[in-house]
Amino acid sequence: MEPVSEAESLLPGDVLCFSGRMRPPRNFSDDLEFDYARYLTMQGASGTVYLPKEKWARVEGDELTLRERLLRLRHRLRTEYMAPTFSDDALGVLLALTLGDKHLLSEDTREAYTDAGAAHVLALSGLHVSIIYGMLAFVFLGRGKRWRRVRWLFELLVLGVLWLFALMVGMSASVVRAVFMCTLSRVARWISKESSPISVLSLAAMVMLLVRPLYIFDVGFQLSFMAMAAILWLEPHLEALFQRCAVHPLLAYPISIVCMSIAAQLGTFPLALYHFGTFPTYFLLTNLFVIVCVNGVVWLTVVWWGLVLTGIPWANGLGALLQILTQWMNGILASIAQWPHAVVHVAHYNACSVLFTYMLILFLALFFIKKWSRGFVLALASLLGLQVSLLF
Repeated sequence: MEPVSEAESLLPGDVLCFSGRMRPPRNFSDDLEFDYARYLTMQGASGTVYLPKEKWARVEGDELTLRERLLRLRHRLRTEYMAPTFSDDALGVLLALTLGDKHLLSEDTREAYTDAGAAHVLALSGLHVSIIYGMLAFVFLGRGKRWRRVRWLFELLVLGVLWLFALMVGMSASVVRAVFMCTLSRVARWISKESSPISVLSLAAMVMLLVRPLYIFDVGFQLSFMAMAAILWLEPHLEALFQRCAVHPLLAYPISIVCMSIAAQLGTFPLALYHFGTFPTYFLLTNLFVIVCVNGVVWLTVVWWGLVLTGIPWANGLGALLQILTQWMNGILASIAQWPHAVVHVAHYNACSVLFTYMLILFLALFFIKKWSRGFVLALASLLGLQVSLLF
């Protein structure tokens, strides 16, 4: 094993004494595809400094904060992932799915997930938070039914664990949105059972932007909120459409996934075309498969965490099962990504195109759902505006 350098041995919460000159964020190459300086600025970084080994030293600090302790727990779990049980591709996907760490994702794996229409599962978001909430509700809230008078204590416990998880994985915009919205929705239900999910989502967005205005430039924040808004507004209408067709009860869950996938794609594909210039054509098939797999992976991983942290020897066997499941999922998605016309590339999709596309979706939805006759005329006008915007 290669010796660990002093820099690599640093942990969250360590205090450094250093000497160096801070400089504004800047790009280190002429690569215009990724503006690193702008990225750092949008993340709230006001300066950078390069520190060679002789310019810094670790010193004694104060007692660790709760967030630093949780980040150290994340570091310990990440170290456990490095055991020989997990190979490179499975390791990178597991770290992304459960700890929000994408550093070990290979370029081929990223492309396969993107082209197959499953890139969203690699970013911790509402899907992952809902799975963890389901696990906690199964353990705690099921017991709370026996003692209805103290059920609110169990719900507070579940919400507290969700916030601890958000702190541990780094408080990304999508995770904060999901946990904050979950908290607001539960509080709203305690106050009034007639609370509107759209109102809760709007309040969550407003509070997050008040606390950190630069979230508005975060791609994850934009995609997360637009996906959730589309799911909350469109999915019930899509499911009602299928219910009119007298669908067999066994197909209820797959249809629910299909409706959620269609709604999420309608809410996010204009932004995805603007930021990435691609659209996956097999996203419905992919999501039917990948959402079930991700549920299994997250459930098994949380159990594996418990075994690893408590030193129970069954962790190796469960880790081997996780490796097999993740490799199988990677293989299936890689195959889908190789199918003909798996991804459509769109060039010259600008901000005006995004605006007109959302207007087109909105007016068509109002026309078909609300039977608003003017919606069709406005949708045609939006389509014309979209065509004009694509020419420039």
